[in-house]
Amino acid sequence: MANALKKIFLVDDDHNNNEMLKMYLSSKFKLEILSFSTGEDCIRNIELNPKYIILDYNLNSLKTEAANGIDILKKIKELKPEIFVMFLSGQDKIEVAVDTIKYGAYDYVVKNQSSFLRIENCLVNIHKNIRLQYLAKAYRFATFFLAGILIAIIIMSIVFRILGISTLNPGWF
Repeated sequence: MANALKKIFLVDDDHNNNEMLKMYLSSKFKLEILSFSTGEDCIRNIELNPKYIILDYNLNSLKTEAANGIDILKKIKELKPEIFVMFLSGQDKIEVAVDTIKYGAYDYVVKNQSSFLRIENCLVNIHKNIRLQYLAKAYRFATFFLAGILIAIIIMSIVFRILGISTLNPGWF
């Protein structure tokens, strides 16, 4: 299905935050948005193949035994490394942010008045990055294709010269 909407998972134990972010993203993008209150629920549904996951760090306010965001990130990257994971968390410790990036998160955004805008910018940047990668592959292919044609022309001219099919004097004068 070429027109299928890209899926995004919102994973936060704060239902209100999930709903506000869902409304915000729905107004900006055409996405299928699914919300989960635990990382374990997210992992159980990973086969739905989301393109993006927005993940909170602390996911244990509803279930104290719930895994934290870094543990869920590691599991996501183990199962589906191509998914873009962004953190949206109230944790403003630099060590936490560095760890999330170290384990494969695309970005880390601290929850504040501009965090939804920052998430929007992350999604736009991911899209631009994917497009640039696609264009780079297309240019690489075109370069090799044209180089192949040029080499073929050179080889053909050498073969024609050796076989005597072509001469130095084309007979135009």
